[in-house]
Amino acid sequence: MNDLATLQVRQASWPEDAAELERVRSAVFVLEQGVPRDIEWDGQDENANHVIAELQGVTIGCGRLLPDGRIGRLAVVSNYRGLGIGAKLLEAVLAIARQAGQKDLYLHAQANAVRFYEQAGFVARGQPFEEAGIQHLDMHLSLDYRDWNEPILHLRYPHPFAELVVAQAAQARRELRILSPTLDNRVFDDEDLVSALRVFLRGGTLCQVQVLVKDARSVVQRGHRMLTLCRRLPSRMEIRRLAEHPQWNDETLVIRDRDSVLELPGAETDAGFYRPGDRPRSEASIHRFDELWRLGQIDPEFRALSL
Repeated sequence: MNDLATLQVRQASWPEDAAELERVRSAVFVLEQGVPRDIEWDGQDENANHVIAELQGVTIGCGRLLPDGRIGRLAVVSNYRGLGIGAKLLEAVLAIARQAGQKDLYLHAQANAVRFYEQAGFVARGQPFEEAGIQHLDMHLSLDYRDWNEPILHLRYPHPFAELVVAQAAQARRELRILSPTLDNRVFDDEDLVSALRVFLRGGTLCQVQVLVKDARSVVQRGHRMLTLCRRLPSRMEIRRLAEHPQWNDETLVIRDRDSVLELPGAETDAGFYRPGDRPRSEASIHRFDELWRLGQIDPEFRALSL
């Protein structure tokens, strides 16, 4: 057997790697397990993200992730099973899902692989069922972004954007700036976020949160956990309103300290980005935020709640 020290697991490209992916899947699923070819080749490969495991240039495993979060076609050729290669393939698929900003993943696990997926955090739902003549179980995993600290360039909104807002608050050391037209309840009116803010604000006299919104009335009328927190800690947290400004195109910004920015470019979009450790981008965002902040004001609607 070849030395596993040379094992490489990488993201594959379809159709460039299609021949090798087809070879492994045909050997494992079609020939070994008897899966009909018309089920194995379901026409979804061109739209999927694929991973491939190579040992000294020879493909020995693969897996894929569909746009809807379904993981599948995870296979290792028979001579290399039991060596942890499947776990490395699954880890690579999960990394791709995180980079794509996906939160809810699922798969149909063969009965003899349920324990393998449970060890990775997947939870079974429902009763066993038959697929391609093999017993399967529906399994799900919700990715946790609270400790995620790698860039995401296509982040879905409102989730997992909301989870990364919590991460920004939880990891903040001195400053947190929030720019949001309406403090969208789906993202900001969240108990986990308020808890993270509360811990942050009690961490020292220099810790502060600045929140700038466009529409004070809708925030107040809906009721909002962040308004309540601001009322309780007014010396550390301030909310201002700025109705209109040419430099604000309804984007949402969450800037942590001076080196991490989370952004939704505009109210009509459903995908943002996350750039931790990007000081130049963060400094530019801080400059824009501070210019808008100076023009903002405490709205009478906020004073009605003793803010």
